[in-house]
Amino acid sequence: MKGGGENDLNFTMDPAPAPNPPQLAARKSVYATDDRTEFPFESKTGLILARKPSVHMALENLGISSMPPAPPSPMRSKSRMGAMMMEGLRDAGAGLSPPRAMDGDADLLQLFGDEEDQSEEGKPGEKFYVVKDMKEVDYLGESTLGDMSVRRELFDPCDNEGVAAGLGGPIEEIAKHEAREAESLLDKLKVPPRWPEGKASRGIFCSRTLSLRSITTIGYDMDYTLVHYNVKAWEGRAYDYGIAQLKSMGYPVDGLKFDPDLVMRGLIMDKEKGNLVKADRFGYVKRAMHGTKMISNRAISEMYGRELVDLRNERRWEFLNTLFSISEAGLYMQMVERLDEGAVPPECGLLDYESLFEVVSKALFKAHVEGRLKDEIISKPEHFVELDPELPLALLDQKEAGKKLLLITNSDYHYTNKMMQFAFDQFLPDGMSWRELFDMVIVSAKKPDFFTLSHPLYEVVTADGLMRPAFKAKPGGLYCGGSALMVEMALGVHGDETLYVGDHIYTDVSLSKLHLRWRTALIIRELEKEVKALAYGREHRAKLIELMNQKEIVGDVFNQLRLALQRRTVGRAAQTPAANSMDGEVLAEYMQKLLVLMGRLDQKIAPMLEADGQFFNPRWGYLSRAGLWDKSHLTRQIEKYADIYTSRVSNFLRYTPFMYFRSQSQTLAHDCDTHEVENGIEDSLVEPVPEDHRQLHKKK
Repeated sequence: MKGGGENDLNFTMDPAPAPNPPQLAARKSVYATDDRTEFPFESKTGLILARKPSVHMALENLGISSMPPAPPSPMRSKSRMGAMMMEGLRDAGAGLSPPRAMDGDADLLQLFGDEEDQSEEGKPGEKFYVVKDMKEVDYLGESTLGDMSVRRELFDPCDNEGVAAGLGGPIEEIAKHEAREAESLLDKLKVPPRWPEGKASRGIFCSRTLSLRSITTIGYDMDYTLVHYNVKAWEGRAYDYGIAQLKSMGYPVDGLKFDPDLVMRGLIMDKEKGNLVKADRFGYVKRAMHGTKMISNRAISEMYGRELVDLRNERRWEFLNTLFSISEAGLYMQMVERLDEGAVPPECGLLDYESLFEVVSKALFKAHVEGRLKDEIISKPEHFVELDPELPLALLDQKEAGKKLLLITNSDYHYTNKMMQFAFDQFLPDGMSWRELFDMVIVSAKKPDFFTLSHPLYEVVTADGLMRPAFKAKPGGLYCGGSALMVEMALGVHGDETLYVGDHIYTDVSLSKLHLRWRTALIIRELEKEVKALAYGREHRAKLIELMNQKEIVGDVFNQLRLALQRRTVGRAAQTPAANSMDGEVLAEYMQKLLVLMGRLDQKIAPMLEADGQFFNPRWGYLSRAGLWDKSHLTRQIEKYADIYTSRVSNFLRYTPFMYFRSQSQTLAHDCDTHEVENGIEDSLVEPVPEDHRQLHKKK
């Protein structure tokens, strides 16, 4: 129930990443010293082509034995993309020997040229080698690892201007024409042009640029990620078990019912005051609730006006990271109300809000630990699990594209197997099971410690979950415990080659990024409702913004008149001649009129501001916003720790395993004034050169 350690999310300085294991360290470029050797370098793939004598010499200089080349044979590829790559090689007249591991992560691939082939690169029949080098990056700083599989020009070069491909001419004109052609092709293929099913609510949104082409490994959480639960059914049943546990301990719970709209993800519990608050990205409290009643703006100002929410203070603040927090927070707020009413009997002990939270948290946690809730879900999965037929297909595409897939979950093997069978097997090709999708499965992973510590590793060896100790993880294995570092070593991957997908900001997303530098994707199921609510509330928000703009103009006029009156009162000239000549009584009367107008505007704006976001949640407003203009504390965490975020894993199906996600331009406060440039008054933004500087320039 409790994530624990969420306070780390507020640190402004990230901890240093864990040291790289020696066998995973990136190898330096292999530069041959032979004068006869040329280095045709392909920046998009991170490959160096070198002739046989020089490569052998360079490898020997690095202490690597020079192995005799294997006879040419086609490489077998598990993925369709790999097959395309091999087809490109054959079309170019080259054979390829199977890769052989060379001292860790360096692979030596041999390219055999045609005996009759003559080129400026080498002599007839001369053999070339491809040595995998450190990854290259593109102009956005993203790795280009993985682009090679569709770059046939690497093996069959054409002219740099693209004339051979029919792409000669100015690139700006060509790109515009080809983009239109490509869009019409999407229509012919009946692929939605932007969003899955043409719905923006099913989009994948990017905080930090991410190229899936450079991702070699994708890891997934299970609960609320690969397996999505009906929140009302799952959390409602967890709530029922918590109620039963509290009742057995003597707490007054009669008449309490689960209210899924009482709380939402992204709120923060103040265990010291018994409040639930919504904070903006800076930590200022914008909305608050005590018990089940909302707190007025004036009371919020008095209570939190001089302090900010600081998640590093775990004893006081509890961040609702995931949908699993809904039942816990809802029950706690209801029990706060019972405590305030004096309904808690003395036999339960002297309780304050903080100790009450511990009681409620343990009551729900007990239901999880004893397994009663999960046993019920296993017996009736159709009642608790929302099936998504497209989800297994998205993972199947990733698998066939050559990605290594991981499942890392805190759930035990028995529960994991039953849930995955129900959610996946019926939608996979005949005879295929969910286990065949994954290159490694880790159950009872004990996240978040899984990403930072090392626990004993056990291999699950029988269908009923019998385990034996394991000292080393291997590809294809099914394990219990262990660590993320063990996974990296077993699969030969490291750092930003891995994308991890989960629903918990702290347990899944932040720690995997901070300690391992994995790329991250956050699953936010409520995002679909949020996007729709924003669309429904657009007209309301437009009216609200119009009123606030009107008040801003009126307020600016009032402030100017007030300053003019202030200056005239002390005998100073007002800002303008017109303000000086204005009659004092007229000035005061006009200011009084403006004050009344601003007061009436406030009366209109206040309830509209309170209602902003009502289409998402009538109490708390939008998930991503706090107040009218600012982002919520949840949004701040998403932008900081999640490279991409979306409502469900099946949304990857529209974007393909090769998608290049690019982050949008971030609006800054001073961006609002750039319209002056568009209006043709650029000169007003340039300060004039002082006269003395001009004279100095003339003398020179």
